[in-house]
Amino acid sequence: MTDDRSTPDAVEERQRELDAEVEDLTRRLAEVVSRAGPEHRQDLREYAIGLLKDETEFAEAPPAEIPGKRAAPFNPLALGLLLGLVSFPLLLVFPPFGLVMFLLGGVMVAWGVVETLLRGRRR
Repeated sequence: MTDDRSTPDAVEERQRELDAEVEDLTRRLAEVVSRAGPEHRQDLREYAIGLLKDETEFAEAPPAEIPGKRAAPFNPLALGLLLGLVSFPLLLVFPPFGLVMFLLGGVMVAWGVVETLLRGRRR
């Protein structure tokens, strides 16, 4: 047995109901703002928008991390390649610093290659 809320027609119907409810609330809010004097309308509009943003911020919050999920592993290969590319212009401008950056990039590339090979064997 399937849930009739999961059918496309039920989803569309639910969306229409939500749209109608939002439109009704908007009309009611517009009536309240219109009853206010012209000097208060802009403030009331801004206040309503601020309240709406405050009340709906939880929906835009990033999802919480899943406790059992591991973060993506760090592979220094990409960072080593980037350091190697950056070090070439630095070799021309300031050779000692460029050389150190190039060597660090080489170490990180080697570390990344070894780690990738070892990780491939474990699987």
